[in-house]
Parts: sequence; structure tokens; C-alpha cells
Amino acid sequence: MKIFRHFHHALLISAIVGLSMASTGCEYANKVIAKDKLNQGAILYNRGNFKDAQQFFREATETDPSNPVALLYLGATLVKDYKAESGDEQKRLANEALAVYQKALDLSTDNCSIADNAISYIASIHDDMGNSNEWRNWMLRRAEGECSPSTQVKATTYYAIAVKYWTCSYDETTRYQDKGAKDPFHYRNMDYPAALPDKQKAEDCALKGLEYIEKAIAVDPTYADAMFYKGLLYREQQKLTKDEPKRKELDQLAVTTAEKASAVLKQKEAEAAANPATPEG
Repeated sequence: MKIFRHFHHALLISAIVGLSMASTGCEYANKVIAKDKLNQGAILYNRGNFKDAQQFFREATETDPSNPVALLYLGATLVKDYKAESGDEQKRLANEALAVYQKALDLSTDNCSIADNAISYIASIHDDMGNSNEWRNWMLRRAEGECSPSTQVKATTYYAIAVKYWTCSYDETTRYQDKGAKDPFHYRNMDYPAALPDKQKAEDCALKGLEYIEKAIAVDPTYADAMFYKGLLYREQQKLTKDEPKRKELDQLAVTTAEKASAVLKQKEAEAAANPATPEG
């Protein structure tokens, strides 16, 4: 039962935090009640009945405020709610979801699975709401923190950040593209005063994109997609310079990088064909 998107781990009903037999009295009773509500909510969630599931999750968190798993489930329903809204209501629900996941993170202690889910969703919510700096900060916290799930997560995180920076540069250079030019990577005339802020933005984004794409490749030297984007980032820099020797240098770097990426991709495809996955019995 996987209810979290992107990098999120599945939360299984059978994996809900167990009760401590050392608990006594009201505390124990509350944990029993909260667990029951959480189980009922999870069943409803998997049937697609998100509204009723959310109510059970709310009751579970109110009954046992120390249970971070209930908060993760509650947050998942709030994410579905804000995605169906717009304007102020969307912002309100998104902020409520952020608060819920932050509380789950605060309660996660040494449980990296819970912490990783909370951090991942916080990053995703900021991305949805257009908070690019917060998205990037939380993505890096996930990749570089003590609970980083794997080196692959780190590589894909750096890659995702680099792609955002490429998009930032590409959007600016595309605006100044000469539609009649035969060379798609021709120099963009952005040297006049009104265009200089846009040029600076594009240059900064291309440079930061290369910084993070290099980090992704350093973690995974066979990351073909990252290599392709490295070539595209060189193309962005090529568009932003009118110095012909530098343009030729960047053109060659872009071509060489793309060729290397293609070779790595072909090798991976050949290895996959030679070692097909064993079908499940």
C-alpha cells in the first residue's frame, strides 16, 4: 500500500507503530484507541474514501498526539485536499499540511523512515506552492541529512535541483531567441541595459545548474540523464556568450558530453538485455 508519491516510502497497516506493553492506564488506552482509528482510516484511504479517512486520522492524532505515523497519514489527505483547491483555500490547506508534517518530523526522533517521509512531503508541498528556495533547502536536507536513504537519492536530488536551474536559464534565453536564426544555440543579444538583469539571472542559473549536475554525476558516474543535462547546461552558457572561441569550446563540451551520455545509456541497455529480470512467480 503505497500512498506517498515521489521518493516516499510505503506505509503499511501492518507496520504501524506498535504499543509499548510498559504503557499503563489512560496512556495505554489512548494508544489502543488511536491505533484502532489509524487502522480504520488506513483501510478507508486505500479504498479511496479520503474524506472519511482524514477524520479517523484527525481523531487518532488528537487521541495520541505523540504518534507521528498518524500525522503522516493525516498529511497525505491534506495534500489531496489542497491539490483540489486554488487560491487562498489551497494556501491554507497547504500550510496546514506543512505544519502536520513538521510536527511528524519533530516527533520522529531516531526513526529515519518517518523523518524521510515528512521531509519528502515538506519539499513536495513547497514545490507545488512555488516556493523554490524552500523546496531546494528541504531536498538538500533529505539528501545530505543523517537519514538520507541512499546514494541514489542523493544523486537524483542533485539532478532535480540542476534541472530546475536549467529551466530557469532556458526560460530566459528562449525569450531572447532570434526566431530567424538557423543555429538554435546562437548568441542571445541580452547586453543592452533593459535585458542585463535577465542575462545575469540566466548566467547564474546555468552556473548553479552545472554545480549540482556535477554533484549528481560525482555520486553516480553512470547517471546518463544527468550527463545529458550537463550538455544542455553547456548549451545555455553557449547562448549567453558572443565570444566565438568560447562558443566553440562550449559547443564541443556539449557534443562530447551528449556522446558520453549516449554511450553510457547504450551500455546500460545492453546489460539489461543480457541480464533480463527474473519474472515473479
